[in-house]
Amino acid sequence: MNEERNCSDGSEHETTSFQESDKEDAKEKSCPKIVDENKSRSFIAELRCNDVTRFNALLSFCVAFAFSMLGWRSGQNGPAFLDLIRISGTDLERGSVYRSVFFAGNILGSIFGGVFYSKVNKYLMLMVSFTTNTLLLALIPWCFHYESMLTVHAFHGICNGVMSVVLSAIAVAIWGATARGRVYLNIFYASFSAAGLISPVITSPFLLATLTDVPVHVTLRNSSNIAGSEFKKDDLINELNMSSANYNIYSNSTRNDTPTSNIFIAYSISAGLSLISTVPFIILYFKAPVKNGEGSFDKKSKFIQDHLPLTLKVLQVVNIGIFSMLYMSLNFTLGGYLATFCVQHMRWTKASGAWLTSVLFLAMLGGRIGGAYLSLFFKPLKMLVLSTVLHAAGLVGLSLSGILTFDVGIWVSVCVIGIALSLMWPSLTSWTNENLLPVRGRMVTYLMLTGFLGALLSPLLFGYMMEEISTIWFCFLSLAKAVGTIINVILMFVYTQYLRRKRTRSEL
Repeated sequence: MNEERNCSDGSEHETTSFQESDKEDAKEKSCPKIVDENKSRSFIAELRCNDVTRFNALLSFCVAFAFSMLGWRSGQNGPAFLDLIRISGTDLERGSVYRSVFFAGNILGSIFGGVFYSKVNKYLMLMVSFTTNTLLLALIPWCFHYESMLTVHAFHGICNGVMSVVLSAIAVAIWGATARGRVYLNIFYASFSAAGLISPVITSPFLLATLTDVPVHVTLRNSSNIAGSEFKKDDLINELNMSSANYNIYSNSTRNDTPTSNIFIAYSISAGLSLISTVPFIILYFKAPVKNGEGSFDKKSKFIQDHLPLTLKVLQVVNIGIFSMLYMSLNFTLGGYLATFCVQHMRWTKASGAWLTSVLFLAMLGGRIGGAYLSLFFKPLKMLVLSTVLHAAGLVGLSLSGILTFDVGIWVSVCVIGIALSLMWPSLTSWTNENLLPVRGRMVTYLMLTGFLGALLSPLLFGYMMEEISTIWFCFLSLAKAVGTIINVILMFVYTQYLRRKRTRSEL
């Protein structure tokens, strides 16, 4: 009886379901005693005696697994890019339009997600977008024409935009602006990195081989034989002719095998995983339909800290939008072009480029796991300062390693960059949610729109500079954007200090 009473008392303030989490977040400031009691309770004890906590924990897992499918596709995109270009019969510059069209679709999908977030059942939106995404993934490797590849990437981007907005908004709303919410956000984004780590490894065996993957050896006699009478000019001519014939046979076979590339197997695996991630939302839609309580909250939401000037808050919203634009363009461009840079500039094999992409996502996974722990002790702004400086340092190392063609430097720099990237986005989301605006449907849509806009423009710029000038511009352009993120964080720091002084004065 006492245990039941404790469960009942401890869950009194948590008996609202997920759809009412926004209202609970708003009540936290007015009920500090209840919040303190809630923090002191063991999470395991809540799972035992609180149905809502169990549901939120299950929902957290389903949302994180679904979001990991976006990471899986992102990790697969880089290693498979050269194969998709070859399948559709185009070059790097024109093939970069695939990504621009994909991110244009993301922008459109983000708008759809933001508009319908408060009007349509979220599980239905996820069910439809994931099902459509599954079909599109299965179609991509069979698009042998340039126009068909563009079309599929455009619709794939629309689905990706809807999923990104809805999943991110749900992830923030499940636990609210609390320490538990900050930890979960890092775990949520860590799922993206975990899937991005595995997918290049799964994709690598199905890639088309390059000349560097199948080396052609020309065995010549050593210098002592050349000096001797045994060396014959006809032997050298015959060996060179044989190697040339082998090269032509390999080139012709590769060209003829392009339409039947095994890359379709990798995309079939991706489609199957995408379908599996759809199942929980189908069940939730029919078994546990939600009420759209977040929509009314979004309409009433105002800037946090009303004593600050409106102009300053609007400028800060613009600032985080620019940060989102730079971050997304850096994140997707790095994952998408890293393998291409290594193959074309560093003369690596495609398999090595795929492994490096996996290392990037491994570093991001490690960084987000570490970030989930560090977020308990450090405020989001400190995490942003650390990550942006570390990211710029990693890109300096990548640029120098590219100029000097230093392979080990490439591996080390990518690890540093991955750890830094992993900390930036969860910290930005937490900082915005705590200091500026509640990160719900409309705010998530704004961040996604600005972010995907940067990701849309980057492939055009990167593709042109890498194709027409030099592939080393992949490093230079990334470094320039990293400097931009540092400027954004400096402005956030100034805003936070001004906010703190204003808060202190108002309390006096």
